[in-house]
Amino acid sequence: MPTINLVFQNPINVSVQNGDTVYYTVTSVNGIHNTAGAIVELGEVIKVNGNTLEVFYAPGTALPSLGDFIMFAKDRSVNMSSLLGYYAKFRIRNNSTTEAEMYSISVDTIESSK
Repeated sequence: MPTINLVFQNPINVSVQNGDTVYYTVTSVNGIHNTAGAIVELGEVIKVNGNTLEVFYAPGTALPSLGDFIMFAKDRSVNMSSLLGYYAKFRIRNNSTTEAEMYSISVDTIESSK
């Protein structure tokens, strides 16, 4: 597959990583991105180097032009996480009119900051 290097004047979002999908949309004459226009999937990030993204794209894919709005999406199968925060509260109710017994309750916690 061919690659393209996207070079940015400003710092790239720190959460961009290999495997993310890059999209773009054409901007209007005054530089505002046009969300009514088509959003084109460009390809997969293979390298992040400073202010440059190297992206694999499929042959025949229309390439972005200077000034187009570039965006990215994370791979959901890899970047899923559980709830974040410092406080959780839950209530368990039994709507049955007959006796019920709870065998186990489990909570997955991850320290999000120190």
